[in-house]
Amino acid sequence: MRHTSAELKRLAREQLNGRWGLAIGANLLVQMIISGLLTPFYFLLIITGRGAIQYITYMVAGIIISAVSMVLQCGILRMYLGFARNQEVSIGMVFGEFTRRPDRYILGYVMIFVVEMVCMLPGAICLVVGIVADTVLAIVIGVALYIAGIAVVVYVSLRLSLLYYLLVEHGDMSVIEAFRTSSQMMEGNMGRFFYIYMSFIGWSLLGLLSCGIGMLWVTPYMMQTNVNFYRDLIGELDVSPNSASDNEAGYDNRFFTP
Repeated sequence: MRHTSAELKRLAREQLNGRWGLAIGANLLVQMIISGLLTPFYFLLIITGRGAIQYITYMVAGIIISAVSMVLQCGILRMYLGFARNQEVSIGMVFGEFTRRPDRYILGYVMIFVVEMVCMLPGAICLVVGIVADTVLAIVIGVALYIAGIAVVVYVSLRLSLLYYLLVEHGDMSVIEAFRTSSQMMEGNMGRFFYIYMSFIGWSLLGLLSCGIGMLWVTPYMMQTNVNFYRDLIGELDVSPNSASDNEAGYDNRFFTP
């Protein structure tokens, strides 16, 4: 049985009831850590006059810090899975994934980043060449390629949207296997997930209009809903919450066969 977006959101609100403080605190903690790591490189860029070397240093630092932040985000993801399963959860789980083969999360991030760069680079190059050479045709081609690249990035992102859920849940799963499994699980479900994502646009706009304060609540709400979408796909929402184990609970094991 596939649950509707409204049902997944209702479950998310129920699961976050009494846990909003922990969810918001975890997200704030990660944001503070990332900002603290990135700020020195930003000030270095500004103070030194934004030279090419400083800019490249800032970009490289940003990529590395983003990779590290992905490990922290996976810790938060495990927290939300704990909320959904009524398990004991603590703020220390944010850092827990550093002890669970964090290289897999970083490799997954790097691979997705490379794919996105490959998709966007042709359009960006054509745009730069067209602007520098003042060639209208090159600019038009660049814009077309850039739009096409965005479309491909959205498609790939939807196909791989369950990548980190799988890596968090299955400690022995390789990144390549997680890529394949996520693609299989999202087959026929990309439209559903895209609809769920789009349904939060109104809430996100309200959150941004409140100077970002509202996003403290919108982000956990969205993430918890996405967790329930994942649980829906593996069949966890259709079984008794008192089941002893994942296999006994009747998860859709066709996605996890070697």
